Amino acid sequence: MTSPIPSEPRTQPQLYHAPPHVAGAVWITVGGILTIYALQVGLGAVIGGLAAAAVGFVAVAIAMVVAARVGRVSLGLRPAAPRFVLAAVLIGLACWYLEILLVLHVHPPGDTSRIEQVVERTPLAASLIVLALMPAISEELVFRGVFARSLARLPIVAVIASAALFSVYHLVPAQMLGTFPLGLALGLLAVRSGSIVPGMIAHLLNNATVLVVERMNITALDQHPNLAFASASVLVLGGVALTMTGAPA
Repeated sequence: MTSPIPSEPRTQPQLYHAPPHVAGAVWITVGGILTIYALQVGLGAVIGGLAAAAVGFVAVAIAMVVAARVGRVSLGLRPAAPRFVLAAVLIGLACWYLEILLVLHVHPPGDTSRIEQVVERTPLAASLIVLALMPAISEELVFRGVFARSLARLPIVAVIASAALFSVYHLVPAQMLGTFPLGLALGLLAVRSGSIVPGMIAHLLNNATVLVVERMNITALDQHPNLAFASASVLVLGGVALTMTGAPA
Protein backbone atom coordinates (compact mmCIF):
# COMPACT_ATOMS: atom_id res chain seq x y z
CA MET A 1 0.00 0.00 0.00
CA THR A 2 1.47 3.30 -1.07
CA SER A 3 1.06 6.47 0.90
CA PRO A 4 -0.63 9.38 -0.87
CA ILE A 5 1.60 12.16 -2.13
CA PRO A 6 0.64 15.43 -0.49
CA SER A 7 -0.41 18.18 -2.87
CA GLU A 8 1.35 20.81 -0.71
CA PRO A 9 4.37 20.71 1.58
CA ARG A 10 3.51 20.44 5.23
CA THR A 11 5.39 23.63 6.01
CA GLN A 12 4.71 26.69 3.96
CA PRO A 13 7.83 27.79 2.03
CA GLN A 14 9.14 31.20 3.02
CA LEU A 15 8.96 32.81 -0.43
CA TYR A 16 9.37 36.56 -0.63
CA HIS A 17 7.33 36.65 -3.83
CA ALA A 18 4.15 35.42 -2.16
CA PRO A 19 3.17 38.76 -0.61
CA PRO A 20 -0.13 39.68 1.01
CA HIS A 21 -2.65 41.70 -0.99
CA VAL A 22 -2.22 45.45 -0.64
CA ALA A 23 -5.57 46.07 1.07
CA GLY A 24 -5.02 43.33 3.60
CA ALA A 25 -1.45 44.44 4.18
CA VAL A 26 -2.57 47.99 4.94
CA TRP A 27 -5.03 46.76 7.56
CA ILE A 28 -2.46 44.44 9.12
CA THR A 29 0.17 47.19 9.18
CA VAL A 30 -2.17 49.74 10.73
CA GLY A 31 -3.29 47.15 13.26
CA GLY A 32 0.32 46.40 14.17
CA ILE A 33 1.17 50.06 14.64
CA LEU A 34 -1.90 50.73 16.77
CA THR A 35 -1.21 47.65 18.88
CA ILE A 36 2.31 48.86 19.67
CA TYR A 37 0.99 52.30 20.62
CA ALA A 38 -1.91 50.95 22.68
CA LEU A 39 0.20 48.53 24.70
CA GLN A 40 2.95 51.07 25.30
CA VAL A 41 0.52 53.75 26.46
CA GLY A 42 -1.85 51.44 28.31
CA LEU A 43 0.79 49.46 30.17
CA GLY A 44 3.43 52.17 30.54
CA ALA A 45 2.06 53.55 33.80
CA VAL A 46 1.68 50.05 35.25
CA ILE A 47 4.86 48.19 34.34
CA GLY A 48 7.08 51.01 33.07
CA GLY A 49 7.73 52.35 29.60
CA LEU A 50 10.51 49.95 28.65
CA ALA A 51 8.62 46.85 29.75
CA ALA A 52 5.48 48.09 28.00
CA ALA A 53 7.49 48.63 24.82
CA ALA A 54 8.81 45.08 25.07
CA VAL A 55 5.28 43.69 25.44
CA GLY A 56 4.13 45.70 22.43
CA PHE A 57 6.98 44.52 20.21
CA VAL A 58 6.59 40.87 21.18
CA ALA A 59 2.79 40.96 20.77
CA VAL A 60 3.04 42.49 17.31
CA ALA A 61 5.73 40.07 16.16
CA ILE A 62 3.55 37.14 17.20
CA ALA A 63 0.49 38.74 15.57
CA MET A 64 2.36 39.21 12.28
CA VAL A 65 3.39 35.55 12.18
CA VAL A 66 -0.14 34.39 13.02
CA ALA A 67 -1.67 36.72 10.41
CA ALA A 68 0.74 35.38 7.77
CA ARG A 69 -0.14 31.78 8.58
CA VAL A 70 -3.88 32.47 8.58
CA GLY A 71 -3.64 34.40 5.33
CA ARG A 72 -1.28 31.79 3.84
CA VAL A 73 1.30 34.39 2.87
CA SER A 74 4.99 34.66 3.61
CA LEU A 75 6.75 37.40 5.55
CA GLY A 76 10.02 37.04 3.66
CA LEU A 77 11.75 35.29 6.55
CA ARG A 78 14.28 33.38 4.53
CA PRO A 79 18.08 33.34 4.18
CA ALA A 80 19.62 36.03 2.00
CA ALA A 81 22.69 35.98 -0.22
CA PRO A 82 25.94 36.85 1.61
CA ARG A 83 26.35 40.15 -0.25
CA PHE A 84 23.07 41.40 1.18
CA VAL A 85 24.12 40.40 4.69
CA LEU A 86 27.42 42.26 4.26
CA ALA A 87 25.53 45.26 2.87
CA ALA A 88 23.25 45.18 5.92
CA VAL A 89 26.24 45.19 8.27
CA LEU A 90 27.84 48.16 6.50
CA ILE A 91 24.60 50.16 6.49
CA GLY A 92 23.71 49.26 10.05
CA LEU A 93 27.09 50.25 11.46
CA ALA A 94 27.22 53.64 9.75
CA CYS A 95 23.80 54.95 8.75
CA TRP A 96 22.98 56.13 12.28
CA TYR A 97 25.78 58.72 12.16
CA LEU A 98 24.45 60.27 8.96
CA GLU A 99 20.96 60.29 10.47
CA ILE A 100 22.20 62.25 13.48
CA LEU A 101 24.03 64.75 11.27
CA LEU A 102 20.87 65.27 9.25
CA VAL A 103 18.82 65.93 12.37
CA LEU A 104 21.44 68.31 13.78
CA HIS A 105 21.62 70.19 10.48
CA VAL A 106 17.85 70.56 10.00
CA HIS A 107 17.06 70.84 13.72
CA PRO A 108 13.37 69.86 13.52
CA PRO A 109 10.99 70.82 16.35
CA GLY A 110 9.92 68.38 19.03
CA ASP A 111 10.94 67.17 22.46
CA THR A 112 13.22 64.13 22.57
CA SER A 113 14.07 64.39 26.27
CA ARG A 114 11.79 61.50 27.26
CA ILE A 115 13.50 59.16 24.82
CA GLU A 116 16.93 60.33 25.96
CA GLN A 117 16.02 59.70 29.61
CA VAL A 118 14.95 56.15 28.86
CA VAL A 119 18.22 55.48 27.05
CA GLU A 120 20.38 57.04 29.75
CA ARG A 121 18.66 55.49 32.78
CA THR A 122 18.15 51.97 31.48
CA PRO A 123 20.86 49.32 31.83
CA LEU A 124 22.64 48.90 28.53
CA ALA A 125 21.80 45.20 28.20
CA ALA A 126 18.08 45.88 28.63
CA SER A 127 18.24 48.79 26.19
CA LEU A 128 19.93 46.64 23.58
CA ILE A 129 17.23 43.99 23.89
CA VAL A 130 14.17 46.27 23.99
CA LEU A 131 15.32 49.22 21.88
CA ALA A 132 17.52 47.43 19.36
CA LEU A 133 16.71 43.71 19.02
CA MET A 134 12.94 43.77 19.48
CA PRO A 135 12.22 46.69 17.12
CA ALA A 136 14.52 45.13 14.54
CA ILE A 137 12.30 42.06 14.54
CA SER A 138 8.80 43.44 15.01
CA GLU A 139 9.12 46.64 12.99
CA GLU A 140 10.75 44.86 10.08
CA LEU A 141 7.93 42.30 10.09
CA VAL A 142 5.37 45.13 9.96
CA PHE A 143 6.95 47.64 7.60
CA ARG A 144 8.99 45.45 5.28
CA GLY A 145 7.60 41.94 5.84
CA VAL A 146 3.99 42.98 5.35
CA PHE A 147 3.66 46.51 3.96
CA ALA A 148 6.64 46.80 1.59
CA ARG A 149 6.19 43.25 0.32
CA SER A 150 2.59 43.91 -0.62
CA LEU A 151 3.95 46.58 -3.00
CA ALA A 152 6.92 44.51 -4.19
CA ARG A 153 5.74 44.53 -7.82
CA LEU A 154 6.46 48.26 -7.75
CA PRO A 155 9.89 48.26 -6.09
CA ILE A 156 10.39 52.04 -5.99
CA VAL A 157 6.93 52.58 -4.53
CA ALA A 158 7.52 49.80 -2.00
CA VAL A 159 10.80 51.33 -0.80
CA ILE A 160 9.58 54.93 -0.59
CA ALA A 161 6.12 54.20 0.83
CA SER A 162 7.41 51.85 3.53
CA ALA A 163 10.13 54.37 4.47
CA ALA A 164 7.59 57.18 4.70
CA LEU A 165 5.23 55.13 6.88
CA PHE A 166 8.15 53.95 9.03
CA SER A 167 9.16 57.60 9.50
CA VAL A 168 5.66 58.81 10.42
CA TYR A 169 5.29 55.91 12.86
CA HIS A 170 8.00 57.43 15.08
CA LEU A 171 5.86 60.58 15.64
CA VAL A 172 8.63 62.79 17.07
CA PRO A 173 9.88 65.07 14.24
CA ALA A 174 13.56 64.47 15.00
CA GLN A 175 13.05 60.71 14.89
CA MET A 176 10.85 60.98 11.82
CA LEU A 177 13.57 62.85 9.92
CA GLY A 178 16.33 60.53 11.06
CA THR A 179 14.51 57.28 10.37
CA PHE A 180 13.42 58.12 6.82
CA PRO A 181 16.86 57.53 5.24
CA LEU A 182 17.22 54.37 7.30
CA GLY A 183 13.79 53.26 6.10
CA LEU A 184 14.88 53.77 2.49
CA ALA A 185 17.94 51.59 3.06
CA LEU A 186 15.91 48.89 4.83
CA GLY A 187 13.30 48.87 2.09
CA LEU A 188 15.98 48.63 -0.58
CA LEU A 189 17.56 45.68 1.22
CA ALA A 190 14.21 43.90 1.46
CA VAL A 191 13.20 44.45 -2.15
CA ARG A 192 16.56 43.56 -3.64
CA SER A 193 17.39 40.59 -1.40
CA GLY A 194 13.94 39.03 -1.37
CA SER A 195 14.24 38.70 2.41
CA ILE A 196 13.64 40.85 5.48
CA VAL A 197 16.55 39.25 7.34
CA PRO A 198 19.17 41.75 6.03
CA GLY A 199 16.89 44.59 7.10
CA MET A 200 16.61 43.08 10.56
CA ILE A 201 20.40 42.91 10.79
CA ALA A 202 20.85 46.51 9.62
CA HIS A 203 18.06 47.75 11.90
CA LEU A 204 19.55 45.95 14.90
CA LEU A 205 23.06 47.25 14.28
CA ASN A 206 21.81 50.79 13.66
CA ASN A 207 19.95 50.99 16.97
CA ALA A 208 22.55 49.06 18.94
CA THR A 209 25.45 51.20 17.74
CA VAL A 210 23.65 54.40 18.72
CA LEU A 211 22.98 53.00 22.19
CA VAL A 212 26.55 51.83 22.71
CA VAL A 213 28.09 55.09 21.47
CA GLU A 214 25.72 57.12 23.66
CA ARG A 215 26.22 55.04 26.80
CA MET A 216 29.97 54.57 26.41
CA ASN A 217 30.39 58.32 25.85
CA ILE A 218 32.63 57.79 22.83
CA THR A 219 34.07 61.18 21.90
CA ALA A 220 36.36 60.21 19.01
CA LEU A 221 33.61 60.96 16.50
CA ASP A 222 33.22 64.49 17.83
CA GLN A 223 36.97 65.03 17.77
CA HIS A 224 37.29 63.97 14.12
CA PRO A 225 33.95 64.92 12.51
CA ASN A 226 35.22 65.07 8.92
CA LEU A 227 36.81 61.65 9.14
CA ALA A 228 33.69 60.24 10.83
CA PHE A 229 31.44 61.68 8.13
CA ALA A 230 33.64 60.39 5.33
CA SER A 231 33.90 56.93 6.89
CA ALA A 232 30.17 56.66 7.51
CA SER A 233 29.39 57.82 3.98
CA VAL A 234 31.78 55.28 2.45
CA LEU A 235 30.29 52.43 4.50
CA VAL A 236 26.69 53.34 3.69
CA LEU A 237 27.39 53.91 0.00
CA GLY A 238 29.31 50.64 -0.08
CA GLY A 239 26.34 48.85 1.44
CA VAL A 240 23.95 50.42 -1.06
CA ALA A 241 26.30 49.51 -3.95
CA LEU A 242 26.42 45.89 -2.78
CA THR A 243 22.65 45.88 -2.52
CA MET A 244 22.28 47.16 -6.08
CA THR A 245 24.95 44.90 -7.57
CA GLY A 246 23.64 42.13 -9.80
CA ALA A 247 20.08 41.00 -10.26
CA PRO A 248 17.61 41.09 -7.37
CA ALA A 249 16.90 37.81 -5.63
